[in-house]
Amino acid sequence: MKSVFSTRDIKLAAILCTLGFEFESPTSPASRIRRESGEESTVFHFISTSPSGQIADEVMRSFSEGADFVAAAPESPLAYMLAVLRNRDSLVAVIKSTPRQIVFERNGKIISISEDATEADKKRFAKFI
Repeated sequence: MKSVFSTRDIKLAAILCTLGFEFESPTSPASRIRRESGEESTVFHFISTSPSGQIADEVMRSFSEGADFVAAAPESPLAYMLAVLRNRDSLVAVIKSTPRQIVFERNGKIISISEDATEADKKRFAKFI
């Protein structure tokens, strides 16, 4: 019987998939859990050794070292994956902190204004529609 590695960390699970780790059960790669408290989580289950011989526990340790691992092994495929995940997190933060533009049509014109426009800006803007 093959050893199983399980993780709730979706980033680590994505890295393991990218590195070629196989799911313990391809038809049921994860367990979704809901506790009496209402807390929910998902656990991904992998065969603990990849077809190329990598060990999931070792990948997890490198993953948890983060920036220290990248500094020590900048050309490692895992370093690039960590950079992608870090950049994704940064871009998500940019998206969440950037006000949306509200786009609407008035009198045949397409208009947009920032959702966090001041009342003064909204009044000044209203003159043009």
